Amino acid sequence: MPAITQEFINDFVRRYAAAWTKKESASSPLQALITEDVHWADPMLPQPGKDKATALMLLEASFTAFPDLTCDIMDPPYVAADGKSVMFHWRLSGTMNGPLPTGAQPTGKRMSITGVDRWELRDGRICHYQAFYDLSSLLRQVGLIP
Repeated sequence: MPAITQEFINDFVRRYAAAWTKKESASSPLQALITEDVHWADPMLPQPGKDKATALMLLEASFTAFPDLTCDIMDPPYVAADGKSVMFHWRLSGTMNGPLPTGAQPTGKRMSITGVDRWELRDGRICHYQAFYDLSSLLRQVGLIP
C-alpha cells in the first residue's frame, strides 16, 4: 500500500468519529473502515480480538452502555513519518444507561475520557487497532470504583 496521505486520513478520521457518534455498527460505515482480520486491542477487552466480529461486539456494547455516546476529534490525526501508521487523539463522552462489556450494570452517570488510537492500515482500512485511555478514570466517573 502506498503511504497514507494527510488528506486521506483526515477524511478517514471524520468518518470514524461520525460513525461512533451516530452509533452505527455492523451494517454501518464503521464496518467498512476495518479489515476482516483486524487485530483489536482495547483496555475494555480482557485480551485483544483478532477479527472484525470482536471489534464490532465491543462497538455494539459501547453503544448499549452509552446510548448518547459522542466522539470528538481533539487534534488532527498524526501520520507517522513512514506513512504506514496513524495516531488519533479523541474524546468519548456519554451517560452509562446500559451494561458495560465487562457486565457492570448501568449507573446513569456521565463520563468523558480522552485517549489516543494507534492504527495500522491495509488497503485503506484499519488492520491493527490499539487504544490508549485510562479505563480506571472511566470507571470512577460512572461510579463503579471509588
